[in-house]
Amino acid sequence: MSRILITGGAGFIASALATRLAANKEDHIVIVDNLVTGEMRKVPHAVHGNITFIKCDVNDFNDISSVFFAWKFDFVFHYAALVGVKRTLAHPVKVLSDIDGIKNILSLSKNTGVKRVFFSSSSEVYGEPVEFPQNEQTTPLNSRLPYAIVKNLAEAYLRSYEQEFGLSFTVFRFFNTYGPLQSEDFVISRFLRAALSGADLTIYGDGSQTRTFCYIDDNVEACVKAFQEHQFVNDVVNIGSEQEVPILELARLVIAQTGSSSRIVHLPPLPEGDMTRRKPDNSKMRALLGRELLPLDAGLNKIVAAWKH
Repeated sequence: MSRILITGGAGFIASALATRLAANKEDHIVIVDNLVTGEMRKVPHAVHGNITFIKCDVNDFNDISSVFFAWKFDFVFHYAALVGVKRTLAHPVKVLSDIDGIKNILSLSKNTGVKRVFFSSSSEVYGEPVEFPQNEQTTPLNSRLPYAIVKNLAEAYLRSYEQEFGLSFTVFRFFNTYGPLQSEDFVISRFLRAALSGADLTIYGDGSQTRTFCYIDDNVEACVKAFQEHQFVNDVVNIGSEQEVPILELARLVIAQTGSSSRIVHLPPLPEGDMTRRKPDNSKMRALLGRELLPLDAGLNKIVAAWKH
């Protein structure tokens, strides 16, 4: 039996991860979240009674250390972070405080016998990319935004702890991930809710900026396989789709898929943080999955079907 800590487990991706890991009744999953952006409704209920939720702030050493010393974890998935482009741009100091969280997690992991730390980094570390697709080893990490700097610094901490103390890690660089439980701060959820209610779909700028969209099940399956099969130890893995989609095209697809009469309205471009292109080299992820990723139109249909039940 393994004891597994998931930080930020009341958030969208981490709660889906917890659900998947808890399917193994031999393991016990401890979820911690300060509920600033997470929601209790997303915390899964374990079929096997092997999930424990603790309200806790990982950025507060006294708070998170008591959890570590009580449970003696085998593995840690550190997913807690302040997220969302507009939220992180509006609260840069809160974003920077997440540095305390990674320092706490790594120090406690080193001192309590954790075997491997899995970290949710972000495509934002690439900044305005100069290489297409973005490759984990060769593409420069050049964003100046606080959110991306924190992720980049966290990756440096992980490499340093492995080099100096032998603490193993895996970094997942998440590109846009979507699914039924994603908050309305993110583009697909925002577009779908607007289209289903007949409201305007608003786009920043002309909509030519591109993103790739990975369905939540593909994200979680790849990360869990890296964990269960001991793959990409002390390595970095892009987690995302390779299908590049302009935001204007996404809006049109959502309207078509939902049969909506919504209009597309253009707003002024964001002052910063809205990069022109995103496209990962996802060959490592594809090797983990051993199959194709779910197409975007199929993912949109799954969300709409889930919302109707």
